[in-house]
Amino acid sequence: MNRRSLLVAAGAVGLTTAVGGAAAAVAADDPEAGRKPRPMLTWELVGGFVPAGWTMLRAPRLVAYDDGLLIADATRRLRINGAEVRSLRTHATTVLRDPANACRRPGAPIVADVPSTVITARDNGRRYSGSFEGLEETRRDRAYPPPAYALLDHLTQLRDRVNRAGTRFQPEAVRVVVTLIDAAQPTTATLRPWPQGVPVPQLGKNEFVARMDLRDRQARALIRAVPHPDLSQWPVFRLPDGRRAQLNWRYLLPHE
Repeated sequence: MNRRSLLVAAGAVGLTTAVGGAAAAVAADDPEAGRKPRPMLTWELVGGFVPAGWTMLRAPRLVAYDDGLLIADATRRLRINGAEVRSLRTHATTVLRDPANACRRPGAPIVADVPSTVITARDNGRRYSGSFEGLEETRRDRAYPPPAYALLDHLTQLRDRVNRAGTRFQPEAVRVVVTLIDAAQPTTATLRPWPQGVPVPQLGKNEFVARMDLRDRQARALIRAVPHPDLSQWPVFRLPDGRRAQLNWRYLLPHE
């Protein structure tokens, strides 16, 4: 992947950030009420010092739905039983509804440029969310209260189980990120024509990054053109207007 061009894009659109400040847990009326399917729980990484394209394609580490469907990294799926769903919901909401669990210990070391762990759970029409800056990176320093790390362990075990025992998650729906390459930037990657059947991204004069959600026929055309997405390797295509662009994608989750 051409890191320099992605970092330029990040600067242009302001999508790359380093997360700082104290974390906070909040409870609010669920804005997703009435939508189906709805995630019962999401575990995401946000922020950190990464290129814009990476941020826009980063899938949740784990998503859980009310019917027991778990999806890890938008690549693997597994269904758990009702008792496990209730246990997960109870554990997550118990931790997240207490704001003290998302407060850093005074004097705890701050690690620069790390992402924040964001965990969101829904129960009885209420949504609970906690943001923990560098949760995994600060475990040894015990920057957060023990319940935060206990919940992280619970989610990690489930995610590992999905990746180990689950089946492939392959819907006909994808999220595509396209980043322009500076005309003066050399590249050794093979230049391909823009894939037939895939919409051409609409980029304004000062825009360098575009995101598209494609479904059905358009998604299948994209998957045929780039069958094995890899965030470390971004294929290079020539747009119809002659500009070069890097492209990558991931599968869309049921609620996206």
